[in-house]
Amino acid sequence: SRGETVGNVSSVVPTEATAKDYYFDSYAHFGIHEEMIKDSVRTNAYRDSILNNKHLFEDKIVLDVGCGTGILSMFAAQAGAKHVYGVDCSGIIHSA
Repeated sequence: SRGETVGNVSSVVPTEATAKDYYFDSYAHFGIHEEMIKDSVRTNAYRDSILNNKHLFEDKIVLDVGCGTGILSMFAAQAGAKHVYGVDCSGIIHSA
């Protein structure tokens, strides 16, 4: 239902956990997001790609699927997107 997350393995009976639960749980923790954001080559490549192509974002509606902390959503907004929607199934969405 709306607002629920999947991947909260700690709340699932181990015999009932699915690959989907384990996958999304792996992105529910700060550490993986910190590691990705601190990877300056990766983060700057995404930022530069978006900001150097503002014509693709200006006045557009952007859907960032698997947004995590929302860093790419913020870049899209900086590039002039009319609206940016960030969607994520992992628990990080409640902290980001």
